[in-house]
Amino acid sequence: MRGFPPIQIFLLGLMFVVLAVPLSHLTGTVSVAKADAPAKVVEVTNVKGLVRVRYAHRPVTLSVKIGEKELVSGIEDSPMEMDASLPSPKEGVDVFLKATWPEGTPDSAITLEVEPDGLATRSETRWSADGKMDEVITLKWN
Repeated sequence: MRGFPPIQIFLLGLMFVVLAVPLSHLTGTVSVAKADAPAKVVEVTNVKGLVRVRYAHRPVTLSVKIGEKELVSGIEDSPMEMDASLPSPKEGVDVFLKATWPEGTPDSAITLEVEPDGLATRSETRWSADGKMDEVITLKWN
């Protein structure tokens, strides 16, 4: 015994329609536009913290800035520690690090550690190239 072909074709077409509806919703490109959420007002809260700079070879010039405030007053022995006011560490702190070494000094590393009050210490190490370094280091806390 054989089946009736028109009924088999109808059942096959019905199966394709049943599968096509959920697939079209999953893969469709039509998206509903949502209204933008109102912009959050970001409060800048300064937090006291400790900034520590370590280096292997003593640089000739060293500049460590957070915002417009220069933290380094003179080059001392490694490690150098400075108290700083950190603007909104949960949003991220940008530290501008610039240094130069005398000619003939091999590539050297500078490690920057930032420890805000009540938060964990973040540490980043950067290497110089050709006796120069100019880096922006962004540190974030969750």
